[in-house]
Amino acid sequence: MHAKGLTTMFYKVMKVFVTLYYRVRHKITVIGENNIPKEGPVLLAANHKSLHDPPAIGISVKREMSFFAKSELFKNKLFGAAIRNLNAIPVNRGKGDRAALKTSIEALKEGRMLLMFPEGTRNKDRNDELRPLQEGASFIAMSAKAPIVPVAVRGNYDDKKGVTIIFGQPIYTDELRKDGLKRKDITKILENNLNNLLNGPLHLDK
Repeated sequence: MHAKGLTTMFYKVMKVFVTLYYRVRHKITVIGENNIPKEGPVLLAANHKSLHDPPAIGISVKREMSFFAKSELFKNKLFGAAIRNLNAIPVNRGKGDRAALKTSIEALKEGRMLLMFPEGTRNKDRNDELRPLQEGASFIAMSAKAPIVPVAVRGNYDDKKGVTIIFGQPIYTDELRKDGLKRKDITKILENNLNNLLNGPLHLDK
């Protein structure tokens, strides 16, 4: 079996164990997963509440997912190899990491799904208020002609009610770009959509 096939198998096996762990330890409700295109490039843009967010979102979708991880996590060779095989992309936080941007754009152009947290850092407050978004997610999606699916994580993992993960309607960046919208405009649309998901009703179509 070639390297890509081994990586996919490792991802699937780990997803089973992670899913079992979260079902035992946390309550996660998923709404709108069908809003994610079943194939082709997709950028998932989520608010960031907890270190649980990447695995929780990963087990809430059917498709295989890539995600950013801070470069320090790759210093341990064993752990670094493990998360690399889980499609992690190393990024130097606080710097203009061109290598990470290039890798993420290439991943989308290959038709993969990428998770990003455009707030740039975790919001450690125990409310669902969204921090101002950075423009990196819009830049990457526009460069790869990929739709952005807003993802809202509501609630708290350790509460009895747990968290609700809501996938919103795709934002088709290529169509908006052709209409003359710029990166900051699409970032504002994404911010509005995330705020609506974070503060709106939970009875959305599943």
